Amino acid sequence: MKKALPNLIKALEKHQSAGKSLKAIVGFDAYIDTVQKIIKTKEQNQTVYFETISEVATQLSELSGKNTKVQLRPLEVRMSGNAPILANSLGALSIKNVCIATMGYPVVNSVFEEIHRNCELISIASPAKINILEFNDGKLIFAEESTFEQLTWSYVAALAGIDNLSRWVYESSLLAFVNWANIKHSTDIWKGFLENIVVNLAPIEANASTKYFSRNKFQQPDDDVFGMRHKNFFFDLANISKRTKEEIIEVLELISKYAQYGRVSLSMNEDEARYIFELTNDHEEPDLTLVTQNLLSKYHIKQIFVHTSQDAFLVQKNHVYEVKGNRTIHKRISTGERDNFNAGICFGLMLDLLPEQTLALGMANYEAYASNGVSLELDELIKYLKGLVKEFNHEVISE
Repeated sequence: MKKALPNLIKALEKHQSAGKSLKAIVGFDAYIDTVQKIIKTKEQNQTVYFETISEVATQLSELSGKNTKVQLRPLEVRMSGNAPILANSLGALSIKNVCIATMGYPVVNSVFEEIHRNCELISIASPAKINILEFNDGKLIFAEESTFEQLTWSYVAALAGIDNLSRWVYESSLLAFVNWANIKHSTDIWKGFLENIVVNLAPIEANASTKYFSRNKFQQPDDDVFGMRHKNFFFDLANISKRTKEEIIEVLELISKYAQYGRVSLSMNEDEARYIFELTNDHEEPDLTLVTQNLLSKYHIKQIFVHTSQDAFLVQKNHVYEVKGNRTIHKRISTGERDNFNAGICFGLMLDLLPEQTLALGMANYEAYASNGVSLELDELIKYLKGLVKEFNHEVISE
């Protein structure tokens, strides 16, 4: 990591001084989180809360067969969801983006007003809702996600407008589709983007080694021409254990089709990588590198980013990069870590940084978010990285 940092800082400062406007599309989930505690007793001006989940479980078991009111105290209401948190972090990093998500319809819910000014909000439905009951020994999370059931390609295209979608894709150098597992018809939406927009905007040269987007399909690739930038397609499936083997294989095969039109990157955690491997192979594999390389070879994905509990890996066909996490970091927030890691990765992909720099940027953006409790602006992140140059205990290993 120390070797990657100086050049990473220079690249970010160069982008900052150039003032070049990069754009992205992010979709499609959004939630409103309500954080609460369960009231145990109220005595005069003092409120006592249940401290542990086991304590509540014992109390509830004693109430079986009775009608009893359980009092809750709301602590915080906040925006949530992989798409808006990812979009917010990208916005803070200077990336203008269109966030297409369930943020309230026909009016965007006021909770999402805190999202970064660089984000253009296209809301297509009411937000999903999550109630979080906090205890000293963990959290109970109750999700109501029925709003996602209406999200199909035809629905998204009708509400956002096919012409608008085409224009946004044309103008963007990155498309980030996240939280596939929790949106019932995600595969249909991703397929719709590919077949109705991506294919139509791509050039028709059958033997082109690298495909670019253009209004004129016969125009030759030219990175200096607006709209001709190489496309990055970034995918995060999220908690795939709730999906069937057939559904998982179908979406991986769909993702591989995007590789004809740009650079495909897949992000997942260690459990998800191993889960997919075990679904598609008849044995377990202890080596995480071999697990991800197996996925690369099967589905023609250019690279896979894997975030473990403390470290991160970038696996390509012939290279493996590893960043070891900061074991001494004091986390102020736990939700949104994955999305800020992804935002750093997406930013690195858009800047076309070296692989080890992109991975280091993802880890740094995640750790800065976790320790500060907010997504850092680009100048703040550069300052944070400069501080790490002096006392960074990460290490990058290439193979």
